[in-house]
Parts: sequence; C-alpha cells; structure tokens
Amino acid sequence: MLVCVGAFAQGKLQFFNNIDNLIYFTTDTTKLVAADASKSVAGFALAGSSAYTGAGGTIAALAGSPTLVAALYGGAVGGSLSLQTTTTIDGAANAGQVVGVQATFASLNFGVPAQFQVEVYDSRFADANAAWAAGAYAGESPVFTSTPQQAVFSPIYQTAAPVSSTWAPGTFQPVDFAGFSGYFGGIKLQDTPYNAVPEPGTFALAGMGIAALLVFRRRK
Repeated sequence: MLVCVGAFAQGKLQFFNNIDNLIYFTTDTTKLVAADASKSVAGFALAGSSAYTGAGGTIAALAGSPTLVAALYGGAVGGSLSLQTTTTIDGAANAGQVVGVQATFASLNFGVPAQFQVEVYDSRFADANAAWAAGAYAGESPVFTSTPQQAVFSPIYQTAAPVSSTWAPGTFQPVDFAGFSGYFGGIKLQDTPYNAVPEPGTFALAGMGIAALLVFRRRK
C-alpha cells in the first residue's frame, strides 16, 4: 500500500521548451570555438543562430563533430537540483527546441511547486559546468518554478495554472528566425559560461592586490 501511495504521489511534466525559450548560439564570436566563429549555416551566421540537428544543421557544422544533450534538473529548492531526465535536440523543423519527453519525478509530488533548470551541453561531458571547463559548448536556463501534475504530462513551460511555470520568455531573436514573431532564444550556447563564478585563485590574487595597495598607502 505504501508503495502504491508513493507512486500515486509522483509528479509528472513534459520536458519540452517553447518557441520563446529556444536554444541558440551566442553572437559573441570570442565565446565560440575559434574554428566556428566565422561559419555560416543555411545562409545565416552560425553565431546567433538556433541549434538544431541533422545533415546541414548548426550542430553538424560545429568543429569536432560534437553532439548536444538537453538535461532537466529539478528539486524542492533551487540550491539542490538533481538530474531528472535527458533528451536530444530536435531537427530543422523544430530548430532550437528539444525532442519532448514525458518525465515522472520520483521525489517531486504532484501539486507541489518545484524548482527546475535546463542544461544543454556537449554529450561527451557530465554536465554544463564540465563542458565549459573543457572549452566545449554548453548553456543553461535560469532556475524556474513549475508545478508537477498528477496524471497529465503538461508542458514544463506552461505559464497558466495548474503548472504556473515562471520560465520567462527569452529576449533575443535568433538570426535564422528573423521576421518570425514570437520566436526567442532562452538558452545561450557558448564555450565559456556567461555567469562564471571566479576561481578561488582569482579571489586570492584580488586579495593580494588589495593588501599591496593598503601597504603602499601606509608607506606614503
């Protein structure tokens, strides 16, 4: 009976991204692999284009022939998210989107808001941070709240009740979606993190610099 009750309480959502949270490559060519910085795909610059698979796609054009994976992390609170499920990047017909998968959360109950984050990264690495550390492509969404459902796999991005997702629409329109209203990028891919936290060594150097300035001022 306890096993049945536990299974009944498990929440469900569809892991998918909407057209206003597309996966795209940064326009900052200094944060692309050097060999990719000046590439064009289907008549558009790779920098700023959406990410999609298949022959002639933006992912296929990348140096080193990487494949990208999309991972959904979730938890009761934002500071302790764990991997829930993974999927692949879709093709040209759904450029910038993932192949939707139905996710059942073993530790997240239906009807209870939970925290989620989407990471997209080179599949040769364990997660986005590992990919960035190796100079490979990765990107991530902000942490957002969605409410798992009991029986229906509602899209994780659904802003209306009962999911009430706070995953806000992106603001950048990928260059290959120019002229298409409502299409915006929400997960930016690059080979260095745009929200990098300084290494401990960086803090140490900064501290030494401040200490040196204080000594110099005292001597004056």
